[in-house]
Amino acid sequence: MARVAMLMAELGVDHLVLGGADHIRYATDFRTQLVSEAYDWYAAVVDASGEADLFVPYVDEQVARPGDVPECVRALHPLPSWAPAACHPRRWSEAIGNELRRRGARLIGYEGVDPALLGGAGSNTRPVARELFILREIKDADEICLLEAASRANEAAIRAVIEEARPGMTDHELLARAAAGQHTAGAEFLTHAVCNVRKVSGSWFADGSALAPGQPFFLDIGCYGRGGYASDLARTGFLGEVPDEVRRAYDRLLVAHMAGQEAVRPGVRCTTVHAAINDCLARQGMPGTPYSTGHGVGLRACELPTIHRADRMDEDRVLRAGQVIALEPETTVEVGEHLFVLKVEDDFVVEDGGLRPLAATASALS
Repeated sequence: MARVAMLMAELGVDHLVLGGADHIRYATDFRTQLVSEAYDWYAAVVDASGEADLFVPYVDEQVARPGDVPECVRALHPLPSWAPAACHPRRWSEAIGNELRRRGARLIGYEGVDPALLGGAGSNTRPVARELFILREIKDADEICLLEAASRANEAAIRAVIEEARPGMTDHELLARAAAGQHTAGAEFLTHAVCNVRKVSGSWFADGSALAPGQPFFLDIGCYGRGGYASDLARTGFLGEVPDEVRRAYDRLLVAHMAGQEAVRPGVRCTTVHAAINDCLARQGMPGTPYSTGHGVGLRACELPTIHRADRMDEDRVLRAGQVIALEPETTVEVGEHLFVLKVEDDFVVEDGGLRPLAATASALS
C-alpha cells in the first residue's frame, strides 16, 4: 500500500476505486475471487492512508470492522450477489457513490469498474489501471519468495502428470491429475488448465482426446499460490518412441528457449528477447511462436511486461531487475498428415546478471 500511496500522490488522486482482484489484493491484501467469472463482483474504495471499504456479494448488511479480514478494511458493504455489475448498475452506483461522498473524495482513480458505476463522480475520475500494472512490475523480496513457492508447486504438479501419462489416457484425466497436484500443494485458485493433444495453436482445450503412442502432447497450467501470487508453466510430453523429426524439433525448441533466457538482462528491451527466440527457431528451420513469447507474472498469471513484436505492443518496455517473467516459445512439426504443436514455458526472476529460474526448467528436465 505504501507503493500505491506514492502512485496516488504522483497522479494527484485522493481515492481509488478498484475492481480487479489483483489490484485489490495488492493494495489491501483482501482476497476476493470465488469463481473465475467474479471479475466484476467486487470493488474497493481506498484512500492514501490505506483505509479501505470493500464491496462484496456475500453480505446482506454493512459489516463494520470485520475481524476476519485485513486491518485496513473499515467495513464490508453489500452488493448484488453472484451477478455481473452491469446487471445492477443502479445498486452499484448507489453503493460506491455513497461511500465516495461520505469520504469527501475529490479526484478518483479507477480500474476494473465501469466509470458509470462510480455514483455520478463524472469528470472527477481518471483511469489508473495501466499505472497500477507498471507499479507492480518490480517485485520485492517477499513477492519473489511467494512467486518461487508457487512456481515450484506448479512445476511439481505438471512434472508428475507428464511422468504418469500413458497411452489411452485422455486430456481430461491429465488435467484432473494436474489440478489435484496443485490443490494438494495448497494453491488458492487455478488460473488455467489446457492440454493440447493433436490440436493446432490456440485450440488447446480438453475435449476427451486420448494420448497415442509416438505422439507429443503438452500441458499449460497455472495457479495462484500463497498470497495470490501466480505460476504459469508448460511442458511437452512424449509417449514411447516418437519420430526423429519430433524429437529434433523439440530439441530445437529448447535451444530457442535458452536463447531467450540468454538474451534477458536489465536494460534489454522486450522485443530483443522476442526476436532472439524466434530468430533462433528460424535459423534452425523451425516455425516461430505465433504470439507473445513471454510475459510478466505476479498477482496475475499474465501481466507486464509483454514480450512481443513492437507493432503488437503500445510500448517496448525495458527489462529491469526484480521483474518476474515467463518465457513460452512454441513451434510446430509435421509428421505425415499430422501437425504437432510443441511448447515449453518457465518462470524466472530478472536479476542483475540475467535470469534465475524459479523452479526446475524444461531444459534441465529434458
